[in-house]
Amino acid sequence: MGFFKDLRNLKKAADDLTPPEHRGLGGSFRMMRDGVHQATELLEDLKEGGEEAQRLQTSGRPGTALVMALRDTGVTINENPQVELDLQVTLEGVSPYNVTHRQVISRLQTAGFQPGSTVNVRVDPGDLQKLILV
Repeated sequence: MGFFKDLRNLKKAADDLTPPEHRGLGGSFRMMRDGVHQATELLEDLKEGGEEAQRLQTSGRPGTALVMALRDTGVTINENPQVELDLQVTLEGVSPYNVTHRQVISRLQTAGFQPGSTVNVRVDPGDLQKLILV
C-alpha cells in the first residue's frame, strides 16, 4: 500500500503548488493556455507574412502559376480560409518549376484557385520558392 500513499502524497504536493485560481481546472486550464499560445504564434506568423507580402508586392518578380492542387489547411482568418496550393510557376528567363505555397485567400475567390487555373504571382528574386498570389 506504500505505492498508493506515495502517489496520493505526490498529487497533494502538486495541488499545493497549483495557484488557487487554477485548482479544479486541470485539463481545461492547460487547453486554454495551449490555445492562447497557438493563437499568439499564429498572429506572429500573420504579421511576418503581411510584411513579406508587402515586400514581394513591391519588389517581387511578376509571373504566373498553374494551380496543380488546392488543399484547405483548416485555418480560417476573418472567415477566409488559409489554403495550401501546389503551383507550377513560370517566370521570364526561368524554366517552369514547382512550389507548394500557403496563403489566406478570400472565400469569394476560391473558385479562381481550382486545379487548372492560372494565377498571377510575385516571386522573391532572391528565393524563387517564396511568392505571393496577386
